Amino acid sequence: MKKILFTFIVMVISMSSFAQLIANKTDKKITFGLDLFSDFQLTPSDNWDPRGFNQGTSFALTYNFPLGESTKHTVSIGLGMSSHNYFSYSRILNPYTNGNLEYKNYRDVEGFKRFKVSPTYGEVPLELRFRIKDAVKIGVGFKVGVMIATKTRYVGPDEDGTLTDESGATVNQKYLYINNIERMAYSATLRVGWRWVSAFAAYQLSPVFAVGHEAPVFHPLSVGVTFAPF
Repeated sequence: MKKILFTFIVMVISMSSFAQLIANKTDKKITFGLDLFSDFQLTPSDNWDPRGFNQGTSFALTYNFPLGESTKHTVSIGLGMSSHNYFSYSRILNPYTNGNLEYKNYRDVEGFKRFKVSPTYGEVPLELRFRIKDAVKIGVGFKVGVMIATKTRYVGPDEDGTLTDESGATVNQKYLYINNIERMAYSATLRVGWRWVSAFAAYQLSPVFAVGHEAPVFHPLSVGVTFAPF
């Protein structure tokens, strides 16, 4: 635990120094931001039993255009990428199907460890950014994402709900693609922070799964922290 904490502190300090160097070289016209967040499912879905914490990461490089004559307030647009992990006790048994999805719930099954669906999006973020007395920063925006990869991973008993051998071994199964996921993602974003650290929230307006084929229907809310020099 101490090693992890030390590594995290060194990473944050290094990122802060590097970000400040970029800001000085580009006169704050270019911003790099890193988001660490968890996705939360706000509405229930009968065929999807979500885990409470769903960690994810995203980053973006944006160019900042001044609003009028003010250099404190900007319109920012750029390119980025986000990776989500939607953990669930409901395992999708046939992720490659073009028809109806089939599930098995493992919440009360001995030996179950995890099942997740992990889409990755290439994104174009657009934000209005405001600075108050140089230290307090507010960003309101919107981003459009295109899915560039997706995968599932399951670790637990086999389809019959039993462990694979007497030693308690589990199935570790991965699929590198899954059908019935929306190819586009649209999200509204909000950041409020001090200097280079901000609280971050994003609500995905489009559903994760395509409507139909017995797919779960939910719009995740991402909540976390942004590290950025803007």
